[in-house]
Amino acid sequence: MQITSNTTGMQAGLCVATDKDGRDYCVVVVKGTFSVDKDGTTRLAEEQEPLVYADVHYGDPAKTSIKYECDFARFKPMADIIVNGHAYSPTGTPVTEMMVGLEVGSLKKVIRVVGDRHWEKRVIGLAPSEPASFVQMPLVFERAFGGSDHSHKDPKHHGSETRNLVGVGFHKNSDTKSIEGKPLPNLGHPQQPMKRWSDTPPPTGFGALARNWQPRVKHAGTYDEKWLNERFPFLPEDFSDRYFQAPPPDQQLPFPKGGETVRCINMTPDTVFTFTVPKADVPVSFRFKDRDVVAEPNLDTVIVEPDSRRVLVGWRATVPVGRKLAALREILVGAQPRNGPQALGKPFPVARGIE
Repeated sequence: MQITSNTTGMQAGLCVATDKDGRDYCVVVVKGTFSVDKDGTTRLAEEQEPLVYADVHYGDPAKTSIKYECDFARFKPMADIIVNGHAYSPTGTPVTEMMVGLEVGSLKKVIRVVGDRHWEKRVIGLAPSEPASFVQMPLVFERAFGGSDHSHKDPKHHGSETRNLVGVGFHKNSDTKSIEGKPLPNLGHPQQPMKRWSDTPPPTGFGALARNWQPRVKHAGTYDEKWLNERFPFLPEDFSDRYFQAPPPDQQLPFPKGGETVRCINMTPDTVFTFTVPKADVPVSFRFKDRDVVAEPNLDTVIVEPDSRRVLVGWRATVPVGRKLAALREILVGAQPRNGPQALGKPFPVARGIE
């Protein structure tokens, strides 16, 4: 079982994945890196980003958010729309507050970006300081509400914001001395600003949620004694493929067909970064011992990177392989010449054991 031909000019790889009932599937992922011209048109970039086999974080995996998630998932019920980038002052001069936006079809999302602040002691308690000015701000979950608080002597007063474990602004200890001088989030919902230290606004960002954060982790299913006795080593009955969706729920859309307009507002120095989702013919042919199966992959991943004026697009095709993996002889990616497939002269990557 291998990819013997890839005519797309993009990266292609495969894995064997198992569903919650123990059935094996062959998953083929095609990933293209596209440059965005000034007029918004996209073209296949000369340098193609490699497939990602393990999550890539912005820094220490225990302390930072995910920049690129593993490309190999069995199936995504919807498309992920992700942005890796920065907020830029629309005037190019320092500001203390601004809005950034993402628009893709029915998706219209706005985030309020505020300069650095901290909690100050006032006569009536603690209040946010005046925000510092900025020209550029990273749009990462480290700058959104979240984090953990273990400052109290008694562990029962420790806690974490399970929606964003790497964020800032979460406090469980009510002792104001432990809060004074601590930072507030830079990113937030426009209608839900943080006014009191005890507020718990929704963590807000455009990037990928970690697999152990809510609301994503709830789709992983229930791992209890019943599961251990009746299902192990298979996934729980209540496991949902939505677990494989990386961004916040409001950035999960029906599969694009290509040609959809994407607009990022105030994420580049020239204010608006816009392009159309690339259209590409990416058929995948699975040649079994006794049959051929041709699949039209779902376009299920769009990663927008305005700073680099590029977009990473992923297509995914999944077919059941049965008990005999060797029955799948070869896989052809892209339109094939009439005189037969032409191998590219090098092996294509295989990831095994992905669930």
